[in-house]
Amino acid sequence: MKTALVTGSTGFLGSALCEALQSRGWSVVGLSRGNQGASAKRSSSHLSFDLGATGERLDLPHGIDLVFHLAAKAHAVAEVSSDGADYERINLEGTRQVVRAAVEAGAGGIVYVSSVKVFGENQQRSDRPLHEDDEPIPDTPYGVTKLAAETVVLGSSALAHRVVIRPSLVYGPGVKGNLARMWAAVGRGRFPLLPETHRLRSIVHRDDLCAALIRAGEMSRAHGRIYHLTDGKPLSARGMLNSMRSAQGLRSARWAVPMVALRAAARAGDTVGRMRGRRFPIDSAVLGKLVGPAWFCSERITTELGWKPERNFLEAVGDLGKPAVIEVT
Repeated sequence: MKTALVTGSTGFLGSALCEALQSRGWSVVGLSRGNQGASAKRSSSHLSFDLGATGERLDLPHGIDLVFHLAAKAHAVAEVSSDGADYERINLEGTRQVVRAAVEAGAGGIVYVSSVKVFGENQQRSDRPLHEDDEPIPDTPYGVTKLAAETVVLGSSALAHRVVIRPSLVYGPGVKGNLARMWAAVGRGRFPLLPETHRLRSIVHRDDLCAALIRAGEMSRAHGRIYHLTDGKPLSARGMLNSMRSAQGLRSARWAVPMVALRAAARAGDTVGRMRGRRFPIDSAVLGKLVGPAWFCSERITTELGWKPERNFLEAVGDLGKPAVIEVT
């Protein structure tokens, strides 16, 4: 039986990956900041370690075949440059800790979960999706540290198998963050009826991401490669909105708030944010991320590894309203 170590094992993605690995016959060692009750039992055994703690040294047990490094400080819409130290300590230095410990423990390889945010907002295009060969130019502390961590992983020649996965927007049962807030606001009739911009956004289901991670870890052809991950069916923000409305028994929106009105509200939010010293829920940055493009191509992993998504947002959007219930084996 092969053994995998999963960092961030009690999180939204990590808990599902632990279960998926066990269902495929892997023994799983979970690693997270603490033993968080039943969620920690999704792995065969559990290690407690805070990758953001200074002065602490991570040591891993021998006998680990593959490390799945998921733990990170997540991207936030209200991210500011002053957050840079936290991102660097957790995302970059934490990755160095994991790689060093994996090498010292004799692990066979590592699969690193990065992010399409390494491309930043200024590189997003409406005319074509971004590919793995496009040069990433991150414009946030999150993107900068995730890209730097990719270099650490791929440059660790002592590990025989090294892969980087860049998921697009991930959703599934129990998801938190902006998608969860959007789902709830749509259900309460409090989400603005966005206009159709035809600017596409890529998305991928958590379960398909787990399958891709395992395949990338098991297939030697994946060594040294970077893969984008999407369901291959991008939607505009308007399309996502109507999918959520339909899944909650609401009619598709027949009208929309004009873009000029949304921009005016965003500018007002900019002003309020400056006056009170913290971001307003709607400002120009938030609006840009909501209606702007975030379109990526994942043909490489399909061609090279044979991975294909089994879900798309139009069919599986209802998972946003489901709790994160995972059977413990």
